[in-house]
Amino acid sequence: MRKHIKTLSSVIAILMLLSALASCSSDVSKVRISSQDQAVVITMSWWGNDPRHEYTLEGLSLFHEKNPDIAVDHSYGVWNGYERRYLMQMESHNNCDVMQVNYAWLSQYSPDGTGYYDINQLSDYIDLSQFKEEDLETGMRNGRLNALPIAYNTVCLFYNADMFASYGLEIPKTWDDLFDCARVMSKDNIYVLGMINKHLVLFINAWFEQSTGRKLFDIDGNYIGTKEDIAMILEFYKELTDSKVVMPLYSFEVSSFENLATAGTACWASDSIRYCQPAVDEGMNVVIGDYLRINEDDDSTWYIKPATMFAISSDCEYPEQCGRLVDFLLNDPDFAQLQGTEKGIPVSASARQALLENGQLAGIEYMAGEFINENRSDLLLINPMLENSSFQDLFKDISDKYIYDEVTLDEAATELHRALLGL
Repeated sequence: MRKHIKTLSSVIAILMLLSALASCSSDVSKVRISSQDQAVVITMSWWGNDPRHEYTLEGLSLFHEKNPDIAVDHSYGVWNGYERRYLMQMESHNNCDVMQVNYAWLSQYSPDGTGYYDINQLSDYIDLSQFKEEDLETGMRNGRLNALPIAYNTVCLFYNADMFASYGLEIPKTWDDLFDCARVMSKDNIYVLGMINKHLVLFINAWFEQSTGRKLFDIDGNYIGTKEDIAMILEFYKELTDSKVVMPLYSFEVSSFENLATAGTACWASDSIRYCQPAVDEGMNVVIGDYLRINEDDDSTWYIKPATMFAISSDCEYPEQCGRLVDFLLNDPDFAQLQGTEKGIPVSASARQALLENGQLAGIEYMAGEFINENRSDLLLINPMLENSSFQDLFKDISDKYIYDEVTLDEAATELHRALLGL
């Protein structure tokens, strides 16, 4: 673990050195609005795919039309590059004025609530009445409203109902059901589910918490698990892959579901178009299964989180203008129609109403959004450490050694346990 910490420290040191040369306004893909010489200039950053970039850029042009006294410089990129730059910018206080942020970053960068601007102070410019109290609570840190949710997310289990029917199988409801299905489908080299590492971590964690009643992290994000807990998790993971319940990570691709290599996939609700729409387009009957339980009497909960959020820099020079931009991004009906459900079903009541009136609440993402709404009262707000990238990377690196028989279960459990104690 000392080697891991030393390596991580070196990376951060390098990023800090580079940060002297970097700022939000000098990031890639920045474009200035031509008339901004007569306007207050603020900056904004976000991550996503090309369609997200396109509608956001169109939206910023619309915002400038409605607010000619404000010009927005902006930077954007794919997730991995964005996260690296964000770390650098937050450490050096060069982050953008308005930022798309991950829910886990609130505890990481604002443990005492001062890492981001207190949006409560901007209620004259941001219509907070469009959000329920429980929505606002997701962005609260130490009494300060650090961020506002764009939409909610939970890991959904999507299944090809036609494939299950062809094998005479019901959609799984319990963990045992998964293994029963695998015994049938594996004869044709079909895995029941496929998923990437971050979804796998949450998937296995749900089984662990249901099986033991224990958690790996406390409310403050401190690791409280034992070596025996880690061994239990690793052993279950190997059982999932050996039994062909879950496709090995190195084999899984987004197209695996569409290509019938898996009978289902697990992903964030907000990723449903990417993972499931191709299968829908092929005519497959894609359905969302219930949250898996130990047994049908089990009332354990799964987790929910804001899919993404908007926050304002604590160092911003123009809070009013930043507030007006955030209000536009979250509450403006015209921008809501540009964005559609690409980030999920909007939390803002005005944005959601605009989509409803425009006939845009339909399709696989809407189905996932409705699933969240139907189960909202039974879902707990996720512990940010469960989607902490360092934790997820550690899990993959060490569990891979065990899955591929490079180390024993005891060796893997010992290494991961010690690493988590120092995380």
